[in-house]
Amino acid sequence: MDNKNIGKMDMVIRDNKDSVSKEINNKNTDRDLRKINKIKQNFSGFSTISLIFALAFTVLFYDTRVGINYFIFTIIMAALLVLAMKELSVPIKEATVFSYLGAILLGLSTMLTSNYTLQFLNFVGSVLLFNISLLYQIDQDRRWGLTKYSGKIFGLLFRSFASLGMPFSNSYHYFKNTKLLKNDRVRNVLVGLFLSIPLLFIVISLLSSADILFGQLTNNFFGAIISENIVIIVLMLIFGFLASYCIICAFADTYDMEEETRERGANSKKKADPTIGITIMVLLLGIYILFSSIQIIYLFANGLFVLPQEFTFAEYARRGFFELLAVTILNIILIIISLMYFTYNKVLNYLMTGITACSYIMVASAAYRMLLYLDAYHLTFSRLLVLLFLIIDTFILAGVIISIYRRSFPLFRYCVLVTSLCYIPFSLARPDCFIAKYHIQHTDKLEWEDIYYLTDQLSIDAAPVVLPLLEERADYQEIKEEYKDRILDEVTKRDIRAFNHSIYRAAKILRRR
Repeated sequence: MDNKNIGKMDMVIRDNKDSVSKEINNKNTDRDLRKINKIKQNFSGFSTISLIFALAFTVLFYDTRVGINYFIFTIIMAALLVLAMKELSVPIKEATVFSYLGAILLGLSTMLTSNYTLQFLNFVGSVLLFNISLLYQIDQDRRWGLTKYSGKIFGLLFRSFASLGMPFSNSYHYFKNTKLLKNDRVRNVLVGLFLSIPLLFIVISLLSSADILFGQLTNNFFGAIISENIVIIVLMLIFGFLASYCIICAFADTYDMEEETRERGANSKKKADPTIGITIMVLLLGIYILFSSIQIIYLFANGLFVLPQEFTFAEYARRGFFELLAVTILNIILIIISLMYFTYNKVLNYLMTGITACSYIMVASAAYRMLLYLDAYHLTFSRLLVLLFLIIDTFILAGVIISIYRRSFPLFRYCVLVTSLCYIPFSLARPDCFIAKYHIQHTDKLEWEDIYYLTDQLSIDAAPVVLPLLEERADYQEIKEEYKDRILDEVTKRDIRAFNHSIYRAAKILRRR
């Protein structure tokens, strides 16, 4: 073989090596760009975020009730999420800012109300909004549908549990490469300390049994260190750190998976013939039309403000509400199925529109029944929640109709927006106070049962209305004293972290009187 051929072969080999090395470098670069690897590479930054979360969680909620601490906690949560997004180089979306503001307002509502049901709903709502904010960050193209968002909410939760090993592996990788642990002497000292723990435990146990004074000394020492309070604080710190770090890892992993899916391109699935859906919905629509016709005839003809003899107000209102709830869920499911599995068809759209129109009739029927119920038994918190649900359901059904004719309509985001805009003002309005006013104004003569309901069943939010009423009723002195004790008991059980404006206002009225 001559020298020219040998030279050409060397050039080809060098070119192949260069191309292979470039491909390897590109793969390494892509791997470095992944968000989950950024967390590993910047362990100090993300562990600091998690540590701040753990400290805030422990300091604000250890051995206390819920009040201003939850409001502060939602602010800290939003700030830490913004910081985490900055560390991951993920820009904050407008919808994400809305979710943060909604969660913070729910935290504010928790500080302003003493209604435990509202506080629980506020907690659930803020957790969902923070979870949804992470999904908004991942869904960059805003192409996700209702089912994908719903699945991703649970997916983030399960992926967080699956990431439980990440804090330990990343911390091991971080400390292994620190200069301090690369020193043989330091590393050997740490290993010796670790190995001496079981040995010290055995020796101290034996010596404590051998000498009473030494045993008392060690018992007092370890009793002070390993007290119940210390254990709870340590567990809260560990839980807070692991929860924060695992959620960030779950977000980063989900983000990377969506990026890879976007780069590969989504494979469009072939949709089924709409005849199946048309057949099913024709039958359902026939039933809905029959049911709705009965409602119309009953509501606007012979049955105005009259109930069938075999029903009580409670049974009538309760049945109407749950029927409406079931039909609404069924309609949403039908629309999702039609959008996902059936090709576009005008007849199918018209049928879905007809089913939604029947749902509106059922909304009117349920609202009418509830008004009958309120006229007989007055307003309560649960009945007010039913009315709120009917309002939310009315707007959501409008979004359902839009999504039928406009497939790109963001139904999930619309539902989140509508629910937030309806529930947050309701939560901030302290409805128990309004209920107490309504009850007093619409009752000719307050009986013992009415006073009991106002003082025992309603939260202290109603105190500005209830306390003046009790002052006017000299015959309910015992109930008045019990109500005052209830307010003062809430005040004494709360420290500055659990400050609640509703309880503070009630106590202020008591002192003024």
